[in-house]
Amino acid sequence: MIPLLTPGGYAQTKSKLIGLDQRLAELEKRTDLPPDHLIAVRRSYQSMMRKYRREIELYEATVKEAQE
Repeated sequence: MIPLLTPGGYAQTKSKLIGLDQRLAELEKRTDLPPDHLIAVRRSYQSMMRKYRREIELYEATVKEAQE
């Protein structure tokens, strides 16, 4: 089970997600990396981005539920 984020953790996770998205976009532009390295890094970034999105979704659903 993923622990619920705090409001500060939520903001920090959103910031991390934005940063990873930007880094992934920059990575895709690079032509100097070996294909196997590019694939591994892309997979790692995408995995972390899925984790961050899930944490954000859980936090937002919990906050929405508490407001109703």
